[in-house]
Amino acid sequence: MRLTADLIASSASYINAIKDRELDLSSNNIAVIENLGATRDLNDSLNLCHNNIRVLGNFPTLDRLKCLYLADNRIAAIERDLAQFLPRLRTLVLTNNDIGDLVDLEPLREFGELEILSLVNNPVMSKKDARLWCVWRLASLRVLDFDRVKQAERDEAKRLFETKDGGLTDLAKSILDVKSSAPSVANTFEPGEGLDLGTATKEMTAEEIQKEQSISELKAKIRDEMAQVEAMEEYI
Repeated sequence: MRLTADLIASSASYINAIKDRELDLSSNNIAVIENLGATRDLNDSLNLCHNNIRVLGNFPTLDRLKCLYLADNRIAAIERDLAQFLPRLRTLVLTNNDIGDLVDLEPLREFGELEILSLVNNPVMSKKDARLWCVWRLASLRVLDFDRVKQAERDEAKRLFETKDGGLTDLAKSILDVKSSAPSVANTFEPGEGLDLGTATKEMTAEEIQKEQSISELKAKIRDEMAQVEAMEEYI
């Protein structure tokens, strides 16, 4: 199914448990992110879980968006310049996707406010030292895969990947030298485009998505972690 302006207008929008305005676009068999200019940047959270999305990209500028839920898709690639379109993103849930290499996570370095990230059940997290790499490479992270990032992890990650003079260790260089197996991504959004005002939607041929599962437990974990992060800020 295409993500059209009509689908956006007909989808549920509500105040969620953490008092953010959330737009629910889950479980629509969406294959491509498009036409999100039709949201008019009115949402703090966007739920795109349980779809068929392969590439995380093609967003218009959404200055208000803080939380992006993309669990249970097929995402293997992240647009290189994604952060410039989502400058306030703090929470990114990519549970149960297809990100394969640590180098594929490099676009996330540009998110200066990213604090909560889930990569649970992505092939990339089976790589050796994957968690430490994320902790070192994504300096703003406070919670990774629903576990708080500890200072001991930051210290160990720095020892593994950074030389005493601030350069890259051989291990870090070897990780960055890996050629990404993800498809090449380019931002195709142009200002003024992306508002598909047609009334017809069409089905796209794709594999049948898995039976919809509840994400309430996933969101509860995120809410708990965000509350803990905010509670600790006064001590930092």
